[in-house]
Amino acid sequence: MSDPAGPRRVVDAHHHLLDVAGVGYGWIRERSPVLQALLANYYDIARDYGPADHAGDMAGTRLDGSVACEFGADDPVAEATWVQSLADAGNGPDAFIAAADPSDPGLAERLRHYRDLPVVRAVRQPLYWADDPLRRLGARPDCLTDPRWLTGFEQIAAAGLTWDLLVYDAQIPDATELLRSFPDTPIVLEAACWPLDLSPDGFSRWVDHLEFAAAHPNVALKLQGLALLFGPSREATEPWVRRAVATFGAQRCMFATHLPVDGLLWSVDDLVGTLAAVLADLTAAERAAFFTGCARRQYGLPAG
Repeated sequence: MSDPAGPRRVVDAHHHLLDVAGVGYGWIRERSPVLQALLANYYDIARDYGPADHAGDMAGTRLDGSVACEFGADDPVAEATWVQSLADAGNGPDAFIAAADPSDPGLAERLRHYRDLPVVRAVRQPLYWADDPLRRLGARPDCLTDPRWLTGFEQIAAAGLTWDLLVYDAQIPDATELLRSFPDTPIVLEAACWPLDLSPDGFSRWVDHLEFAAAHPNVALKLQGLALLFGPSREATEPWVRRAVATFGAQRCMFATHLPVDGLLWSVDDLVGTLAAVLADLTAAERAAFFTGCARRQYGLPAG
């Protein structure tokens, strides 16, 4: 589905880059059943994916910037250093979301490494936890309520980094203390506040959790992974996207492709065209905020 207005100017607020041999990703070797349950052909992405590959996938847009994201590398600092080398060579990305665990005793040292890498603008840790073992992408269920984790988070706040929050919507109540204690730290709630229950009742609970998060002005919402979450069609994504943008406002929502993962399910042209149609009633300023402005603000990208 192409955009009838022509190539749309976008900032891709979330994509991955892979250097399989040089960086290394243990989860590729181990064939995690969790990832296979999430998407049957997940391991089709187990190949190098660099800036040129990303640019090729984005060819139908006017790409004005991008934010790459860590991808479970064996050595997160080595991954961030590699991404910095790409940025230094002028190949992008414009920003990188690196890996960090607030409860890690070595957090201070890792943050010192990241300070030497200007491309690192944010950090994250997968915290996804559910009753179903095949939905557990985090290490344990209690990080957000662990005083040691929250104490460690103070170092991230002090470093001036954005925090990407990776939780299912049902975990939002556990994030209460985090949101209360760090009102000045930019927080990006990933994957549309990932709802596991797509039933009408699940939608209603998701809205409640979304509204709770949106009540905190320092929180923005990233809408990556839409095909993975809801299905690769306008019919599947529209109610969720509309409600998300209505709840947070376009100024606090951002476009993202989740390449190369969502590229297994639909093309960037289909994604952009679907979102342009779903959000057609937004003003020009709101569309600009959604497709470019929010990501620039949250990750410190230069003005387009």
